[in-house]
Amino acid sequence: MRGRTRIQGNSKMNIEELSVSGYRNLKKDTLNFSPGINFIYGENAQGKTNLIEAVWMFTGARSFRGTKDIDLVNFNETSAKLEGKFFFEKRQQEISVFFSRGKRKVFLNGVSKPYPTNIIGKFRVVVFSPVQLSLISGGPDGRRKFLDAAICQLKPTYTALLIRYNQTLKQRNALLRNMVSESNTTGFFEVWDDKLSELGAFVVKERLKYLEFLKKEAFKIYFEISGGKENLGLNYISSFSKTISSGDSVSDIKKALKTRFEKSRQSDMKMGSTLIGPHKDELEIFIDDKRVRHFGSQGQQRSAALSLKLAEAAVLEQEIGEPPVILLDDVMSELDDYRKSYMIDKINNRQVFITSCDFLVAERFEKGKFFKVESGKVTEVSDF
Repeated sequence: MRGRTRIQGNSKMNIEELSVSGYRNLKKDTLNFSPGINFIYGENAQGKTNLIEAVWMFTGARSFRGTKDIDLVNFNETSAKLEGKFFFEKRQQEISVFFSRGKRKVFLNGVSKPYPTNIIGKFRVVVFSPVQLSLISGGPDGRRKFLDAAICQLKPTYTALLIRYNQTLKQRNALLRNMVSESNTTGFFEVWDDKLSELGAFVVKERLKYLEFLKKEAFKIYFEISGGKENLGLNYISSFSKTISSGDSVSDIKKALKTRFEKSRQSDMKMGSTLIGPHKDELEIFIDDKRVRHFGSQGQQRSAALSLKLAEAAVLEQEIGEPPVILLDDVMSELDDYRKSYMIDKINNRQVFITSCDFLVAERFEKGKFFKVESGKVTEVSDF
């Protein structure tokens, strides 16, 4: 077909085979994918997003839709199983994920792993869905999660760091709620403040380091999307210091954090919650020095979101030496023709999964596989 993009297959990171049983509404089946484009089409509520969500689950992270593990099992089943055969880290590997009673068990190359997070960083995926289109217009929590999720795939040890920080934060908050006054509790707070400020300093330092790479790529991508007319800027806004920068050491950040924890203790006790720290920091996005969230048009906001996700993929590829798998969940219908063309050009030479209700989107691609999803049944279509 004319006007379609050629995808060159090679030994890059990709999922070759997926076996699914008891997962969501998907029928039990084994599917083989193209190392290039995998176009998944069908009406709404048939299981298209469930299919690419199943691919995402091999990253070791939770569902990109925010769904609890207990809700991933089919209503008529007591457990679910996903098995994937991959090419990554320059060799063929296998990951299995079992869901039962809201718990998850994972195996890597037949070896059981203690925690699902142990496979994070083994199979890298960048997902772009309508939820990500609201990355700019939504609240700061979504932008923090974007940063943290991106860093986790790049540096799996960051996952454990976040878990420890959040556990310590919960313990400090519990202390804040249970203490009537600050008198005779200084010793308790000093212990938790020291621990939380140390962990928090490492979290902030990793975010700042990652942001230095991300902002360069996002700037270049947005500049291209805007035709050289606008510039995109990213700025990390600390909740505890106006002077924190990527050049600061972990000890500098820890000192600033601990000082603010001590100063805000009274107000924290009144609210029963820790009001400052990495969990309250913000990623601000600017176009020509104006906040996109407040002053950007819908087109500018979508271009900014597109730039961030494509920059995430670019940084991953630079750092790990292989392009990550791309999941595009009903995104093409949300973009105008220019942004569609730009997206297609940027995802060239990667394994990509695209879901859409509009089969005409497939006209833009030449090489790959095409799947129809109907009532959870996935059928490969050879003639379209």
